[in-house]
Amino acid sequence: MLKYIIKRLLAGIVTAVVLITVAFFMMHAMPGSPFSPAEQKNVPPEVLERIAASYGLDKPVMEQYVTFWQQLLHGNLGVSYKKTDTSVNSIIGEHFPSSAKVGGIAVLMSLIIGIPLGLLAAVYRGKFMDGFSMVFATIGISIPVFVISVLLMYLFAGVLNWLPSFGLTSWRHYILPVACLSFNPIAYIARQTRSSMLEALQQDYIRTARAKGVGELAVVAKHALKNAITPVVTYLGPLVAGLLTGSFVVENLFAVPGIGRYFVRSVTDRDYTMIMGIVIFYGLFVIICNLVSDILLAIIDPRVKLSK
Repeated sequence: MLKYIIKRLLAGIVTAVVLITVAFFMMHAMPGSPFSPAEQKNVPPEVLERIAASYGLDKPVMEQYVTFWQQLLHGNLGVSYKKTDTSVNSIIGEHFPSSAKVGGIAVLMSLIIGIPLGLLAAVYRGKFMDGFSMVFATIGISIPVFVISVLLMYLFAGVLNWLPSFGLTSWRHYILPVACLSFNPIAYIARQTRSSMLEALQQDYIRTARAKGVGELAVVAKHALKNAITPVVTYLGPLVAGLLTGSFVVENLFAVPGIGRYFVRSVTDRDYTMIMGIVIFYGLFVIICNLVSDILLAIIDPRVKLSK
């Protein structure tokens, strides 16, 4: 197990280095800069040049790259170009909890609804529950999140006026963002659970358990579910990372004060430090969640670490 974890950890470190390097050079390859005359039309060019020099943007790209790594290794993501009195670290620290709250609830809802839905579809294959689950899964996977968000906002906030459509000041404000974030994962988890559960129920050990007189509930919950849950555990890593770090679409539509909104705004403003800070934060979060997911998968299914 230790060797397996070390290999996964080293692979994560290499992935993080490649991600940061690619993001840095792609960002600097874009035409223009945060302080170019085309972006700041009301500021004299000589003033813009002095501002750019104060941030080191007048230096060669490779020198900027080395400086960036020196700051990053000390845990410093820099100061925002648009909010000059605020560091990127403080912005992420202030707004990540809002994204994490909404995303955490969405993850729980996805698991609480998606897994039982897939189990019922597999157990009652060919019956109403199976058909309902598969129709829901198909719709959930096919419709983009921004379409679901607009429809739910129009229906529950506009037509029925049951729920608020912006902010996070009460528990009612969480309902629409959480529903929009969890709609697609619920459908995907239900479909994955049903598929793997149907395969597990056809295995010899399930027939043996039934032949020994084990109850159907114990067969499903104790024997089949352990093997059927592995695809969901694999999916759990990127799911947790994606939802906890905030959906750009959902946070902008529902005015959630999370980091997703800042990422969209930083791209528009060409705020290099903010872009890199959120990309690094998101990338490391994905890597860590995938590492935890791989370890959990190895604990659930020992064959995984033996085959690696």
